Amino acid sequence: MPLDAIPARPIVSPRMLKKIFPNQFPVVHSPEDEEATREQGQLSNHRKTRRLSALPNYKVYKTPSTRECNNHESHTMTCFIGNPINGIVHVINQIIKIAAIINTWQVMVFGVSCCTIAMQWTASEVVLPPFLERRYGEHIAIYTIQSINLFGGLILPPVVGALTTGTEDFQIVMPGLWIMASSPIFLALFPNVLGACMWQIAMTVGEVLWSPRQDSWTAGLAPSGMEGLFFAIGSARSLLSPLGDMAMGFLNEKYNTNCPDCRDQYGHFCQYLSVENDVLQCVSVQESCDLFLSVENDNTVPTCPKTCLECATWEATNPSIFWFMLMAFSMSSPLAVWFFLPFLRGHHARNDGCYGIFKMSTKRILGILGVVDDCISYEYIEESEMRATHEEGVIVAGKE
Repeated sequence: MPLDAIPARPIVSPRMLKKIFPNQFPVVHSPEDEEATREQGQLSNHRKTRRLSALPNYKVYKTPSTRECNNHESHTMTCFIGNPINGIVHVINQIIKIAAIINTWQVMVFGVSCCTIAMQWTASEVVLPPFLERRYGEHIAIYTIQSINLFGGLILPPVVGALTTGTEDFQIVMPGLWIMASSPIFLALFPNVLGACMWQIAMTVGEVLWSPRQDSWTAGLAPSGMEGLFFAIGSARSLLSPLGDMAMGFLNEKYNTNCPDCRDQYGHFCQYLSVENDVLQCVSVQESCDLFLSVENDNTVPTCPKTCLECATWEATNPSIFWFMLMAFSMSSPLAVWFFLPFLRGHHARNDGCYGIFKMSTKRILGILGVVDDCISYEYIEESEMRATHEEGVIVAGKE
């Protein structure tokens, strides 16, 4: 503390403290005459005992950080305000300890493997609305169709969890991944409103099978007190979401082109016909458009475009190509999870075919549908026993 430091003014004045605590205040704070007698050394031992017993009993405990400061930097103020070097070293040590846990890599591998199937959520938010609006007009119930996935994700998980209680995690995860990965086939074959509804239903069914199971599986692998950190590691696929957004925007522009010539500056279709002085002009809900029509030879009244399909200057594209591509991208997720499935289940040791990844058997192949591989290697049992013995030794040493 600097020598020229002065005490700070109290937040609550002694007068206010005396009003709030009338009985305790005289014990802790002596009157002015008592202060004068105390300075002269005439305060009674009884009063001293009462004052000392009423005051709080403060204790200072040293943490490992302060011990290190006291040993090496006791003459600096860095120990009291926090040493940034020690903080960086502490963070690095924590990262090394977390990386040394095999459960961390299991959660990370599963999260990264599901990056491509997560693009369906992006397509549902980025591609589906303009796809429906450009082909079926502004009055289509776009967000009602999108809400199928929202309400299904809120209602179905408790039901699925109750029906699948006691089932091994990946027996539910693998079928759910395959159902969700193959769901864009409905829009690829039927690029219309009905196909969009069927896609949302199939995607929701697959999602409620594997996504909640991933959360419970991650929580089971996380050490006590580190569940939040493992959930963050499990959602590592979100780091690649900007790339998915860019890919969805590029593919949407290529396979679901817009028709700006038949819209106003606000994006509304010029779908209403206005007749003034024998001039046929298309207008939108907000303004007039630079789109004029002429009467045909058979005297039929022309109509204004309500969709891009009715726009004369629109270049037609095949939207099914995009949905087939989305399904192909999504298929890579269940294939990747199946490839690493023995490692994710944790039934094999590292020297047992690289955690069982390269061991081929009938159940290993059927694991693509979630079949459980009951073969647990002896190396895994020995490794688990050694790990448990090591952890017990660490706990005992910590208690001592």
